Amino acid sequence: MNLYKFGKVVVSGVFHLLFRIRVEGKENLAAGENYLVCANHVSNLDPPMLGVCLPFQTRFMAKEELFRNKFFGGLIRALGAFPVKRESRDIGAIKTALTVLKGGSSLVMFPEGGRSDGVTLRRGKHGAALVALKSDVKILPVGISGGYRPFCKTYVKIGSPIDLRAVVGADCGRETSEKLQELTDKHLMPEIARLAEMKMYER
Repeated sequence: MNLYKFGKVVVSGVFHLLFRIRVEGKENLAAGENYLVCANHVSNLDPPMLGVCLPFQTRFMAKEELFRNKFFGGLIRALGAFPVKRESRDIGAIKTALTVLKGGSSLVMFPEGGRSDGVTLRRGKHGAALVALKSDVKILPVGISGGYRPFCKTYVKIGSPIDLRAVVGADCGRETSEKLQELTDKHLMPEIARLAEMKMYER
């Protein structure tokens, strides 16, 4: 058993006991398909929660500050994380994301770019739309709700995959930053808000 599978077994047992996890929407997943998983972000527990609830192995973008501790950084690298600079357009992280997805693995991104208050969704950044279009992988929207209160139910709701290439059509590959943001605002974030039962941000 590799480190990822071992960690998933251990964390799964703890999380199911502590947070009474309820997963909805697994019927939306196609066997053998990889996804760019996009979820709301309310807690540092979101990445392991998604790792527990999704039936396939995922990789994660994580803020670069988490890698400064050599031990912890090495551990999360072993579990599939790689660093991203949140305050700038990190070309290296985008290239890694494309390599992961084009290689057939799934990747988790949090479009908000940081944690919300759990009530109102933060405006999504357009990086996820860019990565989805360039990799030709569908976005899997996921909503996390319940607040991670001990011994209360936490919900992970999986939506229908979003094919941005089908939305863009013949213009795919010529998207401006404004167009990518429009796709994010119109097609991705409203679905995440619905699944997470959160309010939408004001543009």
